[in-house]
Amino acid sequence: LIAVLASNKQQPQQESPTASSVPSLQPSSSSVPSLQPSSSSMPSSVPSSEREFALNILSDVSDVSLLRDNTTPQGKAFEWILDTDPLRLAPADGSFIQRFVLAVLYFSTGGGSWDTCNAPINVNSLSDCGLFFRIGSAWLTNSPECDWSGISCGDGVTRIDLRGNGLSGTIPSELQHLADLEWLRLFSN
Repeated sequence: LIAVLASNKQQPQQESPTASSVPSLQPSSSSVPSLQPSSSSMPSSVPSSEREFALNILSDVSDVSLLRDNTTPQGKAFEWILDTDPLRLAPADGSFIQRFVLAVLYFSTGGGSWDTCNAPINVNSLSDCGLFFRIGSAWLTNSPECDWSGISCGDGVTRIDLRGNGLSGTIPSELQHLADLEWLRLFSN
């Protein structure tokens, strides 16, 4: 529209407007796209699938390239929470990010090779395990993540105590997204 008005200004002025130089308010059959808003109530950037929606939500927590690479701890946690996790949380669930972050911690620190509380082969198993003073369920089970051994919660995860459990690897930066975390004990690993 601005280009049309600008091109009209460049043309010599005529004394009286003609039908060809006055913009029409009537709809045309032109192939030029309309400037009218669409009637859709959904923004065009809304993901089309739950996987894309989860990827979008978790892109604020982990780098998308790591989420898409199933050889990284982030990619393993992404695949687990979407495809294997027996709780099948929706990405919009308040615990989704917290559960994902703890899964990243598990995969980043050699989960599966820990001394105790590894994810069982049967994810629906409620196998109990204990770390020092805290007995809970094994990690990556159908238990809420606040029931996993070594995890304490209030409104969110407040304490992680996995000391002396044979962890190896790196502490993932995703832990910064556990807003209520006050205590992290990982010594003697």
